[in-house]
Amino acid sequence: MMRTNLFPAILLAGPPHCGKSVLAFLLTQRLRELGVAHYLLRAAPDGEGDWFLAGKSDLVRTLRLQHKTGYSPQFVDHMRAAIESRLLPLLVDVGGRPQGEQLGILKACTHSILLYRTDDELRQWQELIAGMDLLPIAELRSNLDGDEKVETSHPVLRGSISGLERERQKVGETFGALLDRVAGICRYDASILEQEHLRHAPFPAVNERELALKLDVPSTGAGAKWEPGHLARIGSLVPAAEPCAIYGRGPVWLAAALAVRALPAPCALFDARYGWITVPEVTFRKRGGNIKVQISLMAMDCVTTMNKNGCWLEVKLPGGILEPEKVLMPTVMVGTEGIAISGKLPRWLFAALARKFAPERNWIGIDDPKLAQVIIVHSNNPSLRPGNVLLRPGTP
Repeated sequence: MMRTNLFPAILLAGPPHCGKSVLAFLLTQRLRELGVAHYLLRAAPDGEGDWFLAGKSDLVRTLRLQHKTGYSPQFVDHMRAAIESRLLPLLVDVGGRPQGEQLGILKACTHSILLYRTDDELRQWQELIAGMDLLPIAELRSNLDGDEKVETSHPVLRGSISGLERERQKVGETFGALLDRVAGICRYDASILEQEHLRHAPFPAVNERELALKLDVPSTGAGAKWEPGHLARIGSLVPAAEPCAIYGRGPVWLAAALAVRALPAPCALFDARYGWITVPEVTFRKRGGNIKVQISLMAMDCVTTMNKNGCWLEVKLPGGILEPEKVLMPTVMVGTEGIAISGKLPRWLFAALARKFAPERNWIGIDDPKLAQVIIVHSNNPSLRPGNVLLRPGTP
């Protein structure tokens, strides 16, 4: 077993609306460019993620409100356990007003970065995390439009930071100093971590990084830039109907396509919170379940003019989380029309739902809010193939 307690878990803390989520997004993007293996854990049930910072503003704000939930004991336990059993260095983005049992998420971390706007906020947060045995990395005043300034570098980085706005992200001197410090704390040999993870794969591994190289997928410092059209070419490299273990951090629609391709054989995915997860079965129940769904017909102009009828399946997680287990969902309408799956869901759940509907539906699509498109990952219709895209309902 890996000694996961050796990995840092860096808390990004501070009051609401001070730029924590934007800072987390900027840090994780730059760390990827530097090749620093890590995982950004969004430990607040506010519906945000990388797609919120990178997608179209009007669309992602609507999705955020649709999937926003409150803290629950189950959510807190889930996040605390994910931090304690981490398999990679973590950045932990918490909500603005943790209290009571929610403080367990903070206590599970090892280091802290504190953002604030006023001296009172600084004192309040210093008092809040006092006694949690967190090693302070930085305490920074967040200015929306002000100048950046590093006041002291050691032992704690102090000063002011700006540009932490969703619409006008920018980096400067203070961010650069913070990035250097975080990268130094999180730097482990990425190839060794990958080898260790793959060594425990339960089935023959499909390494998304290697797959991207074979397909000549364009790459930036942050990783492969997967595009829907690449799905049309994976068939020549990934055998069908054979067990596979999917390893990587590509888009959710890539994982869903690979998981469906393995049918009827089993499939597993690597999750930084749990390790290897065998994609569970999805079972219909007449009443209740551990996920909520809402299904509606898609407008014809959203399914293109090729008479490919489709349904929109919106999936929500009660409490904002779902442990990897058998998925119980309310029975949806019976039919053969295509189905587009949408929601703030983990990769393994997109894969499980796609595998559930693939044998009986005309096509399976995965909603990508960042692209404002539905990506076809499986089709029983010869005129609609994996990698084709459909417009999201309401997209001009």
